[in-house]
Amino acid sequence: GYKVGFSLTDGECCFFLFQAPVCSSFEMSDRLVGVKLLMGEKVKGEARNVRKCRFNKQLRKSIAGKLLCTNFRVAFVAVDTATPQVAEEGSLLLGVDDVALSCIDRVVAVNSSRTKILTAASNLKFQPQTLLIYCKDFRILHFQFEQDSGACEIIPLIAQSCQPACPRDLFVFQYSVEVSNDLDHRQMNSKFDGVLSPTRMFETQFDWEMELARTGASGWRVSLVNERFEVSASLCKILVVPRKIRDLDIKKACAHFNEGRIPRWIWHHRGSDLLRMSNFQSNTYAQRDGLSKLEDLLYGTQSKLVIVDLEDELPTPPEIQLAHSRLKTVCSYENSTSVRDPDEKWLSALEGTRWLEAVRLCLKKASDVSSLLGNQCLTVSLQETDDRDLACLISSLVQVMLDPFCRTLLGFQSLVQKEWVEAGHRFSDRFNQHWTTDKDESPVFLLFLDCVWQLLDHYPVSFEFTDTYLMAIHDSTHLLLFRTFLFNCPRERAYTQQSLVTDMRTRSNLFSNGWPRTRSAVREEQVVLKAGYFTREERSSPLPAVWDWSLQFPKPHQSLFRNALYSNTQLLAKDGTSVHSNTEKADVPSLRSVYLLSKGLLLVPAQLLPWKSASVTRKLSRLSQSLESLLEMEQPQRIPLPPCLDPRGLPFPPIPAPGLRLWRSCYLRWVAGAECKARSGLIATLAAQIQSLERRLRGETEAAPNGLDHQGNQIPHPPTSHCPNAPVPACLSETATMETSFCTSVGGRAIAADL
Repeated sequence: GYKVGFSLTDGECCFFLFQAPVCSSFEMSDRLVGVKLLMGEKVKGEARNVRKCRFNKQLRKSIAGKLLCTNFRVAFVAVDTATPQVAEEGSLLLGVDDVALSCIDRVVAVNSSRTKILTAASNLKFQPQTLLIYCKDFRILHFQFEQDSGACEIIPLIAQSCQPACPRDLFVFQYSVEVSNDLDHRQMNSKFDGVLSPTRMFETQFDWEMELARTGASGWRVSLVNERFEVSASLCKILVVPRKIRDLDIKKACAHFNEGRIPRWIWHHRGSDLLRMSNFQSNTYAQRDGLSKLEDLLYGTQSKLVIVDLEDELPTPPEIQLAHSRLKTVCSYENSTSVRDPDEKWLSALEGTRWLEAVRLCLKKASDVSSLLGNQCLTVSLQETDDRDLACLISSLVQVMLDPFCRTLLGFQSLVQKEWVEAGHRFSDRFNQHWTTDKDESPVFLLFLDCVWQLLDHYPVSFEFTDTYLMAIHDSTHLLLFRTFLFNCPRERAYTQQSLVTDMRTRSNLFSNGWPRTRSAVREEQVVLKAGYFTREERSSPLPAVWDWSLQFPKPHQSLFRNALYSNTQLLAKDGTSVHSNTEKADVPSLRSVYLLSKGLLLVPAQLLPWKSASVTRKLSRLSQSLESLLEMEQPQRIPLPPCLDPRGLPFPPIPAPGLRLWRSCYLRWVAGAECKARSGLIATLAAQIQSLERRLRGETEAAPNGLDHQGNQIPHPPTSHCPNAPVPACLSETATMETSFCTSVGGRAIAADL
């Protein structure tokens, strides 16, 4: 409302109107429903007289309240809650009793005689007494309804809301406008002081050129031939190819690979190059004049080529999905007694899931590839049918093992951007975000996070981040509010965001849901000259990236992402780039050799490249029909892999099968009494105590006159670079001993009670 005021100036009376302060719609909604709603979030329905069941060891407790369904979440509000809920584990988006709609896996209605799994088109023909919500993060929410509590309305509403009819119904497209406005405001008023992370997104030519310079690779160039996705619809706009290869040669070569995913540079290490490519296209072979360019593309800057067939011994995506589903069943609270006190039956069921076996196989394959890259100068090309699943996983693991920069926070985020987001991993299909079909569902990315956790668990001082950070990424895959894990490929990501911007521009004043149009919600464009023609370059994105953790967590929780035990023993430049050898190669020798890496051995088959086969008319949907057929062809030579490097160098020594453990802090965190909290909190507490003791010691030393204590004795100073042989104070020695013993206990399995 408006109020009237007046003032007297030089005998004149001036009247004016001013608006009285009123509560915003979001604040009013928060007070009414008891939940702190996000921008654009609206309540769709609610049910009262609901009790939420909580399991604590052998006891089952229930809390009375009401159940809400919005266009973003399902929330439970206790009746004694006078203020909006506290956030879950420091989250700014979800309360302790909330679950995002995109995290719901199944909705089950139960009464005394019937149980029904609901879909978006299901109708309830009975009065449900219990609602079970199975979540993708292994939670199981249990609600009980009293008579006339609205169960018949709220349960079908939840089932319909968590299964969107089309991708544009996702809440992220309503949430993005105001978030973009907030991000642009913070970008103008911050200088990357920790609020915004300067993660390399690998969406621009500059990022790839910086990666070439960081790794010390030579003989390669950045190509914009796929800027309009004409070479491959699933690859990113920017490709790194040998310098001698022209863009015309790339367009010709794309016809010989599935989905046009040609061999392209990914990473360089100690004179060796890592490439990725899809399988050779069936029944398409280069002409004689094009063979030279095609082989130049395959070999890169080296004369030795090792092709790694990733499908010969690694689990397939359907097998990964089956193992993950079994793991979810074993780790549910329904088996809470066995989880708290693991017995032989539960351990046998855990082994039967074959999830840890999938982790072991991936780590072994990555270790084999790392051994090749670390000991020889050659080109290693990872090959998969579509180059969008296992290639992402193995390539990322290899770089985590070999590159210290990829074990830092910013380096790991840049690695995920490069090897998963921009490489075209099908996040939408693999996480079944649109509920279209479950035949393509497979958590390949979550398997990668588990593999990284195994390395972190065995070598904690080598990683800058913690398991809390990995769990934040794990949970963000099920929170569809960010563009990072939302689309199947860069083309889909770019076109969807472009259509979103176009839709905002066509509506003069309002967005589709009635929001006021903001200036920063529309991306600014400028006309630039690229590759000989003018194009429009979009300068900002309407959908935020997941790497801006300030959108999800407050700073105290973000501090748990950093590992207090981290010790970077590798030589790093000041700009965060690691030092790699830069081996200049003027000319590649004409004598070339090609090998096949299979089951830990290098094979030299007679017919590996299809165009060099005597009969090129047969269809080759895979690189080779089978390992047995390769062994029958002219008895190929077997060359054992070089041994792994010393653990002080890299790669890490292979983790034996008995050394693999269940990621309890992630999979069993919802089971009461499982005692599976993340170690990052304990480590951070001890590190803070150590720093406090060091500050106290320095303060007492500086305050003492003439370097004497209260008894007149000389206070020894800690050794410095100028006095390396100076004695160490007793308290500092005890502090260092405490830190060393704690590091040893963590690295030496002193807290290995987790399994």
